[in-house]
Parts: sequence; C-alpha cells; structure tokens
Amino acid sequence: MEVIVSHMNIDFDGLACLLAAHKLHPQATVALTDKQQPTVKSYLAIYRDQLNFSSYEQIPWTSVTKIILVDVGSLDRTGIPLKELRDDISILIYDHHLQNEPETGAEYSLIEAVGAAITLLTEQLLKRDHPINAFEATLFGLGLYTDTGNFTYPQVTARDLYIASVLREQGMDVSLIERFAEQVLTTEEKALFQTLLTNSEEQQREGLTILLTTHEQDHYQGGLATLTRRLMDITDSDAAIAIVMMKDRTYVVARASSSRIDFNPLMQALGGGGHAQAASATFKHKSLTEIVPKVMELVPLILKQAVTASSIMASPVKSVVPTDKIEAVLERMFQYGHTGFPVVDENGQLVGVISRRDVDKATHHGLGHAPVKAYMSSRPVILPPEATIEEIQATMMQHNIGRIPIVENGALVGIVSRTDVIEQLHQQSSAVELTAKDSLLPHMKASLPASTLTLLKQIGEIADELDLPVYLIGGIVRDLLLKRQNEDIDLVVEGDGIAFAEAIAAKLGGSIKTHDTFGTATWTTPADEKIDIVTCRTEYYEAPGLLPVVRASNLREDLRRRDFTINALAVKINKENFGQILDFFQGQNDLKQRKIRILHTLSFVEDPTRILRAVRFALRFGYQFDEQTERLAKNAAPMLTQISASRFLRELELLHEEQHLLSGAKWLDRLGVWEALFAYQPTANDWKQLSEVGEQLEAEMEPFLALFVLFHQADNFEQKLQRYALTIADMKLLGEWTHLHSFDTREKPLRELHGELSHFSDLALQLSALLDNKPFLLDYVKKRQKITLLLNGHDLRKQGIKPGPVYSSLLQQLFGLQLDNAIRTRQEALEWLKQAAHKAE
Repeated sequence: MEVIVSHMNIDFDGLACLLAAHKLHPQATVALTDKQQPTVKSYLAIYRDQLNFSSYEQIPWTSVTKIILVDVGSLDRTGIPLKELRDDISILIYDHHLQNEPETGAEYSLIEAVGAAITLLTEQLLKRDHPINAFEATLFGLGLYTDTGNFTYPQVTARDLYIASVLREQGMDVSLIERFAEQVLTTEEKALFQTLLTNSEEQQREGLTILLTTHEQDHYQGGLATLTRRLMDITDSDAAIAIVMMKDRTYVVARASSSRIDFNPLMQALGGGGHAQAASATFKHKSLTEIVPKVMELVPLILKQAVTASSIMASPVKSVVPTDKIEAVLERMFQYGHTGFPVVDENGQLVGVISRRDVDKATHHGLGHAPVKAYMSSRPVILPPEATIEEIQATMMQHNIGRIPIVENGALVGIVSRTDVIEQLHQQSSAVELTAKDSLLPHMKASLPASTLTLLKQIGEIADELDLPVYLIGGIVRDLLLKRQNEDIDLVVEGDGIAFAEAIAAKLGGSIKTHDTFGTATWTTPADEKIDIVTCRTEYYEAPGLLPVVRASNLREDLRRRDFTINALAVKINKENFGQILDFFQGQNDLKQRKIRILHTLSFVEDPTRILRAVRFALRFGYQFDEQTERLAKNAAPMLTQISASRFLRELELLHEEQHLLSGAKWLDRLGVWEALFAYQPTANDWKQLSEVGEQLEAEMEPFLALFVLFHQADNFEQKLQRYALTIADMKLLGEWTHLHSFDTREKPLRELHGELSHFSDLALQLSALLDNKPFLLDYVKKRQKITLLLNGHDLRKQGIKPGPVYSSLLQQLFGLQLDNAIRTRQEALEWLKQAAHKAE
C-alpha cells in the first residue's frame, strides 16, 4: 500500500501538494492530518467532498510499503504512528525546505529552492502532460500564493511566477484565493493590529458579522487597509470597519469579504470613495466622538439583500420514511447520486437523516433488511428558509456536515448541500459570469418575434396565478445569448407540467397532447405552433447506454441532467422576474470561452451518444472540448458498443444534416470511437478515399454509406457493418458487396459483364469500381443507365414465344447486345428476335 502525507498543522501548500501528488501517483492513498491551520479548516469545510482524502485513522499503517512526503522531508513532522511502520518502507520526497534534514535513505527526493512546494509538483504534472482543471488550479494557487506571501517573500523564484501564470490559464480563481489566503504583518503592524483587535466590537446584522473598531494615537502609521482586512479574516467577520484618529486626521477604512456588503452608500455619505467591498474616507480635525456615531447610523446602508436558503435550496426534496429498508435506500442513493436522505414521517415532518456512511455500515453487517429508523440520526441539524448563505456556511463548518435540511413549521421544504454553497460562492466571485439578476430580456426583444414574446408573458402570468415557477430552457436560451435564430420553445415548470399545459390551453386556446410517463405535454397554440411543456425532473441510468428512468424534481436537478453546460441554462418567465437568467453550471462562461463541457464525470458513460452530440455542437459553433471533457469522451468511447445502431446512426444523421459528417467522423476518430466500434483506425488514404468516393458517387453520402466506405478494409467488415444495416436497401447493398468482392469481375465485353451483373444495383457496382479499383465497372453502369430496351414482352408474344423464363433471358441478351452496340435500332432488334425465337423452338 502507498500513502501520501504532509506535515502536521498543514497549510495550503501542503494541502495542494497532497492533491498534486495524488495525480502523479494515482495508485496511492492520500492521508490528511486532523491538525490543520484555521484557514485550511475553513476551506475543507466547504470543499472536502472534492478531495476524497482519508484520515490517519483510516490507514492500516502496518500494511504501508511506500510513503510519499510532500512539503516535508521528515517522517517525524508528519504525525503518523512511526512505530507501526515496516522497517523496509520506501520513501519519496517532494519538498522545498533546504534547511531541513531530509529523511535518509529515501528512494527518490526532489528538494529544490522554490517559493512553494506546489511549484515543484505542478512542474512535474506539466512535464508529464497531466491536465489541471479549474478546481485543482485554484487549490494549487492557494498553496502558491500563501507560501510566497503573494510573491513578496525573498525565496520567491521566477519558477513560482511562471507556475502562477500557468495556473491562471487553467482557470485559477484569484477571488477565491483572496478569500482564503492569509496576510503577513510587520512588528509595528502587529502592535497596532493587537490594539484594534482589543478595541473591536461585533455586530450581527441579517446573518452577517460586522466588526467595528476604533483607536486614537498621536502619530501616523500606514497599512491600515491591510490591518482592517486582517481583522476581518482573523475574526471571521463578513466586514470590518476601522475608525482611527492619527494626529489631526481621522481615517475610516472598510473591507468586506461578502458580496452582500456594499460600502458605496456609506462612503458617499461620508464624502469618501472606493469600491463596493474596499473603501475609505478621511476627515481632518474631526474627533472619534464625531465620526463614530455617524458611521454607526449609516451601517444599515451597506447591507444588500441576503441570499437565503429558500433561493438556493433543492425542492421538492427526495426523502425516505422510517420504515424503508436500508437496501432500498442504498439503491436510491445509487440512482440519484446522493450521499444521504432526510427521513420524514407520514405527516411530512422531519424526524431524522440517514447518511451513506450509515447505510454502508448497516449493509456491511448484513442488515440491509433493517428499517431506516434503526440507523438514522434523529437529531439532524436544520435551518429555516430565511437562513442566509453565511449562516448556512457557518453551520456546515461548525458541524462538519455537507447537507442541511430546510424546515418550516416542522415540515421539510428543501435541502441545501455543499454544492449549492460552492456554486453560489463561485457565482459571487466570478467577474466574467453574468449573475442571476442579469436579464435576457434585451436579447429576447431583439431575437424573438413580438408575438412569441407576448405569448411567453401570457404563459408567465398564468403560472403566477397557479403559483408555479416556469422557465424557458434548452437551446433557445443558448442561442439567444449567441444571437442565433432559434424559435423552438421548450418550457419547464416546477410542478405538474401536464396540469399546467391544460391550464394554458383552457385560457389561451389550442390543444394538448400528453405524455404521462414523463409528465410532459405538447401544446399546439391557436396559431398552430407547438410548445413542449415539461415537468422538472431528474433521471438516472440503470446501465450505460440504456434510456434513463425519470422522476419529478426541481429546476436545478432538471438542468443538471442535461448534456453540456451551454445547454443547461434557463430563463424565468414569471412576471416579476421575466427574463432572469439562471446559470447554475457556468454555462455562460463556457459560451464566452467557446468550450464544450459536460456537467458531470459519468455523463458520457451514462449516455455515450453525448460523445457524438458534443462533436456536433463543437462543429456547429466552432468550439473545442475542454480538457476533462475530451479525456472523458476518449475513456467512454468503448461504451458506444452498447448503444443501439439506430441511436448511433441518428446522431450521425444529425451531423450529416448540418453538413459536418466528414469533419465529425474525423473528430470521432480522434476520440477513439472508430477503433472501439470497428477495431480499425482509418488511415490517411481511407479519409482521402472517402472524400473522393463522395465526389464521384451519384448517390448521397449518407451515414451508412460513409461507414461502408471508411471501414471496408477492416477485418470482418461485413459482420461489423451488418449491425448498422437497418434498411432493406442497406442490407441489399452489403449483400451485393460481399458477392462482388468475392468473385472475379475482370474487364470483358459488356454483354458478358451484363450477364453476370445485371441483377446488381448501380450503387454496389459503383462502390466496387471505386473501392476495388475496377474503373471499367463505372463505364458499364453509366452505359446501362442510358440504355432503353428496344423490345418488350409484347414484342415477344407477337413472335409467338410463350411467356415464361425465356422472356427474361431474351431481354437480357438483347440488353447486352445493345450495350456492345451490336444492335442499335428497333428493326435490328426485331431481326435478332426472329432468329432467337427460331433457335428457341
């Protein structure tokens, strides 16, 4: 067993190195000490689920054969139980502390003088072409920034700065780094800082903690802005306001970490300036007794409307009842990918929660038949709908939990997870993304017909009457942002979609067609336009490649089940928020970066046809896959063998309709699709031949024909392609090719060729000519297409020939003579027929 560890009281550099080392040594288990710096603890309270690290207690140390040390060079500083280790244990070291004595006898050590150990490991990842996603880049950046003092420490090297630029290109979020990074103080600053901390008072306002501190001294000292931010960080406040009189001036400095704080109204009233979360004002010959009351009076102006649990929670909530069996709950966890469920009684009252850990333990002990009530936690941590995101985050940190039930009057009304908090934090911190308050109304007015816009507003008003949230979703939202034409309207409602469709038809006219299994309806308007109305739903796949099983859900989960982030956008059309964009998965950012990105890592496994859809969208918009999406598509390519041939060909047909069949086929080749399906990778000559055949054939180069041409040299070609021959014409073509390919069709007089080939289709003969290098067959096909028989069955009867197989034989002979120009006129044909009839007697 191999284990990766770092030092005790782990900082962000050590934490980042653990993750980077695991990418370099994926077979190893990461062990995380429980002794962590406060800021690291805060970070892990939110992001622990993304890291999947083990605790020291979970490691069987006696079985460990190799230890990989990161950001530390000695086992003594790791806190692991050294007495339990084997004598012959192997050690690898990645460290940047040259002054410390490294472990003697290490099998491998990379110890170099750089500002942060994560620089060394990131260099190794880049050297080995390991992709780095945005989450990893941000954590690596945290280690880099904090261990270099934001690149101000003497030990900073050019290598550290270069790695920072690389991480930024990979999506490093500097706003989140600023949120968690520590600041370093000088001796003089520390003294003033301690005074400000001693004089500080906390105020609780709408779930936010605002720290106010005052001080007076007879000399000026710089750095008050840094100290104010440090006060905010160390007290875990959401905002800090320092009012300090130095000599004859009074300074008001304000800093905030919450997007709910806006200092502009305060500073405008005080005559100061700055930004929403960093501002200041200066007063000459004003005492603290004059300034402090004024600031206190204006503090309420800095608070913006809170993001509450009710606005980010998932609802309705998937729950279980106390009598459900453990094994049934485990199956539901698998279906929905949840790590726990609330437990409610028959009255809808929350009575407990059951976690995946509880379920796993019970199952391990053979208690899958036991009821949930036997193992659930009956004292769940709950919050009300009006709880702010700050209160939610604090509660998660305090109790080290990832999901909080939201309860109103004892009833379960929603649930908030770490993912919800993370999404909200990223939405607040990203400057390039549009926020939920941004409206798409200007785009809608510019791109949609006035009648369509009016219709959407009418639908929104009906939804308001029924107290139902309703949203415009799908490709139309994406195309509105891209300013592309798209008038296919799809609506999703958080409620009963069929009942809502019926209400619309009753109010506005038209007819509906329902699909009860999926809770959907198609409304045909009085103007004969069709609008799909869908119940918000989630889905799971019982096996890769199968169609999904669907369940009613909420908007967030409905969007989460979609294929790509750029297609997981919604616009609210209720009257109060008409045009409001909802973007839970940063789809707008991907549109700007021209990226195709899947929503979760198993997306291609659950539905492999998404690989082809990804290619189609990329070609349509001129986009590229992000690195993880491309890697996952390549990994999932073999799953396409489990897809029905009709679904696969349908996706190829859509590529064909968008005139991207050839370029799409080449992209699929890059992803390993053809090698997975045909055990054959097309050569440069194959691609050239596909283009040439497409130009020369009179028939359209549709998907089956393209597969035929591209893979006709693959082993067991006929058997492999037979799976995709879904029409009678395709099966006939494949059969004809098999015969043509297996017997001799050398160049000879056309009448002889016709005797052998008359029953073969033009297309089969053309393919044989082009693929088997038999150009004379093309001449034969072209000539026979132009010839009209000079005689028919009526002429044969007039010669007294009795109807029967001889008719076909004679007419075929005549056709062959016409091919060779041996007979040119009807008179010559009649003369020949007389002789042929005489011989036939």
